[in-house]
Amino acid sequence: MFKNKALIPIFIVVFVDLLGFSIILPLLPFYALKFDVSAEMIGMIAAVYSVCQFAASPILGALSDRYGRRPILIYSQFGSMAGFLLLALAGNIWIIVLSRFVDGISGGNITIASAYVADVSEPKDRASAMALIGVAFGLGFLFGPLIGGELSGLWGMAAPAYAAAFLAFSSMTLSIFYLKEPQVHRSIEGRKRGLAYYTDAFNYFKIKNLRTMLTIFFFFALPFSLYVSMFSLYAHLELSFNEREVGRFLAYVGLLGIIWQGGVIRPLVKKIGELSLLRYGLAAMATGLLGLVLADNWQQLALVALVFSFGTGVTRVVLSSLVSQMAPPDKKGGVIGVSSSIESLTRIIGPILGGWVIGTIHPNYIGYIGGALAAVGFWLAFTVHRDSKKLESEMIID
Repeated sequence: MFKNKALIPIFIVVFVDLLGFSIILPLLPFYALKFDVSAEMIGMIAAVYSVCQFAASPILGALSDRYGRRPILIYSQFGSMAGFLLLALAGNIWIIVLSRFVDGISGGNITIASAYVADVSEPKDRASAMALIGVAFGLGFLFGPLIGGELSGLWGMAAPAYAAAFLAFSSMTLSIFYLKEPQVHRSIEGRKRGLAYYTDAFNYFKIKNLRTMLTIFFFFALPFSLYVSMFSLYAHLELSFNEREVGRFLAYVGLLGIIWQGGVIRPLVKKIGELSLLRYGLAAMATGLLGLVLADNWQQLALVALVFSFGTGVTRVVLSSLVSQMAPPDKKGGVIGVSSSIESLTRIIGPILGGWVIGTIHPNYIGYIGGALAAVGFWLAFTVHRDSKKLESEMIID
């Protein structure tokens, strides 16, 4: 699993970060419901984090190109810790909003971790190396929601937030003492400040296949955001789930993610290639989301999760690999930062859209809309054609 020993520390860091994040994932809608706010307001609160992360990620990614992955990662982990502590202390809805703001403005953990993996792995091994981040996601989502749901049931909703803050502190300590800076070329472009980073982001869209892949990433991330941000509320309203039941179901999805990403992706990439696997993944994701509207008990929901988790698991890993391969060699952090900003944008749109759909139409429509969006990504995946020589020529930005 760890042929490249440089990946071990970053795997641990990502796992601990995702564990801290996913501990509170099932609880945010219940926090908002505690203060008697509408579904639409719940969606807006969930979007605050992503609004801030959307603005910060390209800058953090580009700063990591200039100053190194390690210091920016440490800054990001400190912000996560502060945000979780505020959430634990929240006595009103505005403290919850502030906690999401603080966490979001420093939220670049996965951006920098993905760039780190790209730095220390060879192109031919990058899909399997990125799969390690997928495994860390899976492990985090296996244990995090389960721990969060159980802690909230035993000691109240503040307990998971305190636990998440402690894990963020532990992750930051690991980065300070054990994570080594990869030895790669730092772009002179990293000296730019402020809005210049966004100019670079527009330049990346001049690369044809990279532009298409980033667009596919949008149509993958938006339905995923719709599902993740609104599932707790959907399950509470349609299936009468409480915090513990939401946590246990999301832990099941995390277990499936480990199976798909840890044992299936590498042989499938070797057998059918990354683009074909991307297409299968997006098709499975669309099918799983459409199946969500038909599930009305645990057994049916478990079957839907089997299909959906395969789709999201393989799609995320393959897309991350392809985006990093199509990025100019000295701008991988910036490009991955753009992909992270795209995901942050979808995390703004997803909960706002989901809150509106649940509050004004019907909760089942998050499945219909999510499936349709994933189907657009599936169609776009057939417009990309791998040609290594062409890709090399396209990777030159004027």
